[in-house]
Parts: sequence; C-alpha cells; structure tokens
Amino acid sequence: MKFLALIVRYLNEPFFDEFVEYYLREGIDTIFVLYDVDSTIPISYDTQFNPRVVVIQSTNFKKRQVQDVNQVFLKRVKHKYTWVIFVDCDEFISTIKNKDTTIRDQLEHTYSQVDCIQIPWVMMSCNNREKDPPSVLQYLTTRWNHNFKHPHPHKWEKGRCRFKQIEVKSISKCDKIDGLMLHHPIGGQLITMESVNNQYIQISPFFKNLREEHIQNANMVCFHYRIFSMESARRKIVHNKLDGYKPKNLQFLLQSDYSEINDVFMKEKSIERFGEK
Repeated sequence: MKFLALIVRYLNEPFFDEFVEYYLREGIDTIFVLYDVDSTIPISYDTQFNPRVVVIQSTNFKKRQVQDVNQVFLKRVKHKYTWVIFVDCDEFISTIKNKDTTIRDQLEHTYSQVDCIQIPWVMMSCNNREKDPPSVLQYLTTRWNHNFKHPHPHKWEKGRCRFKQIEVKSISKCDKIDGLMLHHPIGGQLITMESVNNQYIQISPFFKNLREEHIQNANMVCFHYRIFSMESARRKIVHNKLDGYKPKNLQFLLQSDYSEINDVFMKEKSIERFGEK
C-alpha cells in the first residue's frame, strides 16, 4: 500500500514540469495525469517518463472530466493508496504555519485521524504581465486581498466575488470515499476538517469568509494561479473547453485578476527547494 496519490487533468499546461517537481517534493508517491488528446503543448520527455508520473489519454475533456477522474481513482488509486489529492495544474497546496513541513508530513501527523481535509483557495494574479514567466511560483507574487469585496460588474460566474465564500480543494482517505468531485469527495459520513483553523466541518465546495488573518496563520492553503500572463489569458479563452471561457469573456477574465497584495511566500519556498529559475 502506497501513501499518497495525486490526480490531475492536463490541457495545454506550459508549467507542468514545475507542477510535478513541486508535488513530488511535497511527498506524493504517484501523479496520475489525465492528458487531453487535443493538447497542443505536449508533456516534456523527462516528466512523461518519470517513474512516479503515469500519463493516461483522455478525450472529451468537458463532458468526461469527472468520469475519467473517477475511473482512474477506482481502478488505480482507491485500493492501492491511503490518501488522494485531486487538483488542477494551476493549484499548489502548501503548508503555511509550519512552512518547512510537507503535505505528506501533515497527513502523517496532523490529519491522521480524519477522513478529509478541505483547503481554501488563495487567488493569485499575473499583475498585467504580458508574456508567460520562466516560473509560476517564482515570478507571480501578487494576489487578491481577501479582506476586500470584488464585485464583478458583468456578473461573469468565473470572476465572481469570493468575499463570502471561496472554493476549496480536498485531500481524502481513499478507503473512506466512493469518488471525487471537482472540490470535494463523494462518500458517507466523513470526518472532515478545514485546513485553516483545523476545525471539524461538514463537507462543502466552499470555505466561508476567508480573510487575510486566516491566510497568514493557516495550516495549509491552496494557491490558485488562474492567469499566468496576458498571453496565457488569451490562450485559456481560446483553448479551454469548460463553460465560461469564451473569446467574448477575455475582458472579464482580465478584469477579475486583482493584484492587490505582494505575497512572496511561494517564491521563497520555491527558491529554497529548487533554486532560482
């Protein structure tokens, strides 16, 4: 029995090497990659043939995204791993309060008695950078101020205000759940804890009322790099297959990329672990 698996969907991800490098250092045993066959940005040779990375061909990304994830979970993960993480390629879960510990450390010690941990997003921004940076973690150092409201004038769902509630990502015990949704597992009566104050909660896609004081003192958060650059925003609008990303919505995507706080936490962590890129 292995300890920790990660499942991720891949569609034109220019920073996937960095994603893989980061999560392997966090203690993941195996990364299962659902590779959309329409991708025009291939996975690098080194990552594709890394023995801890399993690449699985996937079709019809929009309609089958959760179906394919659950096929992988049920056939390859559920009975072979203790824990599973399901994130996207722009989501980086990190310990905060005990910054030198890894995700694996936290699961082995802090969360060993729970079935699911729910980790809130922290919204990063590109700060009007025109071209893709050499590194997401080391070059994107601005983000939303989560003490502020961010009402979107066009009511574009993807750019909605997250003052009252913000999405979470979940880490779950494989033998306790039946499957995976985008933000939480499917299962019965799960012992669930949120990763900010380590309080017991009911399963939900959202964390309510995330504030700056929570982020600074959290046990873990999930840094969400939705836009890497203006270039990536245009690419996302053209190639992303999910609802909400249409060419007409490019201005809405850019308008909801708020650069209000300079946050170098992940930059410093990345440099410390991997050196400057």
